[in-house]
Amino acid sequence: MNGKSSIQIDPSAVTSCLESDKQESIPSELQLKWIVGFLLLYFALRLVFYAVTISDFVPPDEVTHMGLCRIFSQVLLLPENSPETYRYGLVTNVPWLYYWVMGKLLLLNLFGMSDLLFLRLINIPLAFGTVYFVWRTLRLLTIDPLPQILLIVAMTNTSMFTFLSASVSYDNLTNLLAAMSVYYLMSFFQNRSPHLLAGSLLCQLAGCMTKSSFLPLVLVLNLLLVVHEFRNIRAFGPAMTAYLHDRSRRSIALLLAISFFMLLNLHLYGGNLLGYKKIAPEMSAVLSPEIAMQYRISARDTIFTLFKEQSISYDQALLMASYIEHPGDQGAVVYLVRNYLQYLYSGANLMGPFSYIVPWGKQMLSSVFGISGHLAMFNEWPTILPVVILMLLTALAVLIRCRPKRDGLLPSFLGIISALYGIFLMYGVNYRIYVYFASFPIALQGRYIFPVIGPLYVFSCFYLLRLFNGKYARFSITAAAALVLIASDFPFFLTHATPGWFSMPLK
Repeated sequence: MNGKSSIQIDPSAVTSCLESDKQESIPSELQLKWIVGFLLLYFALRLVFYAVTISDFVPPDEVTHMGLCRIFSQVLLLPENSPETYRYGLVTNVPWLYYWVMGKLLLLNLFGMSDLLFLRLINIPLAFGTVYFVWRTLRLLTIDPLPQILLIVAMTNTSMFTFLSASVSYDNLTNLLAAMSVYYLMSFFQNRSPHLLAGSLLCQLAGCMTKSSFLPLVLVLNLLLVVHEFRNIRAFGPAMTAYLHDRSRRSIALLLAISFFMLLNLHLYGGNLLGYKKIAPEMSAVLSPEIAMQYRISARDTIFTLFKEQSISYDQALLMASYIEHPGDQGAVVYLVRNYLQYLYSGANLMGPFSYIVPWGKQMLSSVFGISGHLAMFNEWPTILPVVILMLLTALAVLIRCRPKRDGLLPSFLGIISALYGIFLMYGVNYRIYVYFASFPIALQGRYIFPVIGPLYVFSCFYLLRLFNGKYARFSITAAAALVLIASDFPFFLTHATPGWFSMPLK
């Protein structure tokens, strides 16, 4: 591909930005390495602390994820639905890449530690990989050390991200693949190497085989690709054709991997559409409703639906809920049934789409900078106030300093990725669930925004530190923002955690 004739970003804007960054290099490159090294060490120590001490009933759905990893460790390829698997939900017709990888790694647990602790520790490198590729994305925009420091602080001191990173969860692989997909696509826009575009497509396909919520991100990224390349379509087509005929080892390996994961996606999602008219069918559609009741999430939704449709009484719903083994989901059923009954008798109206935005934002914020699992530790007023002030300053900086012609298109693209995915999450997922259950907090957790936490943080750090031009002003706002973020993470956890959060994971 001829990079000189097809680059869409203004090279002079990028060059002047990088030269300006070098001139304002505070702290020095050596000091930057020491600071980043300390931040990453602090991150690692906290993750190990969480992995060793947190009860296995606290992290979101960890009991299910752990059970599925064990199931996948017992077979060479893919397991089938069986009485042994029913309580963990479907093992077919669902994305399985995380469980397959963890299941195979579980066979390497030769150290005498529990399987749960082993997999928690295995998940930690996924978090470091996510931080690394998010940092690489920022480096496409600037080499200024202050945004880099602030970005590392933000990524490693976001409470829910930190807590989740030391848990057994497919979100960790999802977040890594999302960060890689964004980085390689943005790097392709800047450097024009077909290998980078192929790497992004491969990560996108792998992400879809990890979690179905990756699909909207794939749609957003490929819409940006089409928009960006539209004016250059005459050069883009022949360049991609030439790449398909490239016989280098790297090209062949990438194309084979893309083809393989494309077939896996077609088999999974195409098969679901043909067989069940949905890309993600319910367990009761694949297996019998009686079998589906053995899975705690399916049982929760089934009991509520039966009560909502007046097929069972209030007392029958509570009786059915008593058979759910997981205390968190058993309590969720009781709450949903009682809340819906109260909603019917109160005659209250549900929030409209626009009035939903503010409470949705508050809940997301409190569970991103707090912790939401089977126990909750929401960061609310007044402790969330410093974070809110920091967000308002960032919004002000974007309004004042965002100039796509000067900054290049990459920062704007990162903002668009974050905004479109957030809108889909709010209306395509959370609002729809809210209307169905007549319950605001159900399935509304900050971790669902994490596939775009990288673009969001890169965009924010890039513009926040452009709010002020003076070196010392920029250094001061970096230090203040870092203190706010650090205080909102581990110190917040230690001052709010009760004994119920802790238990040695020996199972």
